[in-house]
Amino acid sequence: MKITLNELFLWQQELPIIIHSIDRVGYQATVTIDDQSCLIVNADGKPLCHKSLMKMREALQAMPVSSLSLSHQSAYDEMINQPLRQGDNTLQLPLSMELYPYASEQYYP
Repeated sequence: MKITLNELFLWQQELPIIIHSIDRVGYQATVTIDDQSCLIVNADGKPLCHKSLMKMREALQAMPVSSLSLSHQSAYDEMINQPLRQGDNTLQLPLSMELYPYASEQYYP
């Protein structure tokens, strides 16, 4: 399922967004609506995609976000001789919606 940035912007309640780190592509985002994951797309139907995590966060800044996290799955366990896992190796980290936390006066008087 897909949702455009415009549809997401008009959504009435805050929703959890996951930014996915994708090798050689950069970052794409999904939002969970009614326990269903929806790919966030531009008006032209193409996935919202940025090479920079900061650019992705900037694109989502005005959206109704309850939580933001970064998700990464490594395809390289096998290449570095790691044993087979019972589950997946997804790393999921919470992110702040504050874009420039170090641009405050406490760091730059």
